[in-house]
Amino acid sequence: MNYLEKEIDSTLAEQSLAHEKLRDDELSKLITKLTTLFFSPETKGLDPYHLRKTQKKHDPEFWKKVDTLENFENPFLIVQDSKIHAWKLEASADLKTLFSETTGFPFWIADENFNVLIYMDDHDCVHTSDITQ
Repeated sequence: MNYLEKEIDSTLAEQSLAHEKLRDDELSKLITKLTTLFFSPETKGLDPYHLRKTQKKHDPEFWKKVDTLENFENPFLIVQDSKIHAWKLEASADLKTLFSETTGFPFWIADENFNVLIYMDDHDCVHTSDITQ
């Protein structure tokens, strides 16, 4: 049951948001790159509790501010329902539009240069790992 994938695909189409949905091989490469850069060595997947250099804060309004993130053009959006799915969008403003038109869900976002990885969980806690700091 890939309910998030279907909802996101549908909303991207309805809102005419330019995007690229990652194929399984591209997704695998993305996950490997992210785990190598942002997680402790023993971590095998995206697990916010094993992020390195993490700052955490409670921010239920974070999704409304994603368009103000610096250097976040062409962001990656990663979600998990029965499996992991990812899309590359053209702008962080597109993320904001997407989030405003869908039900709330946990998500990962990364900038295209892989300097920052952010996870927003279902309790409105935002985990940010910035490897440039």
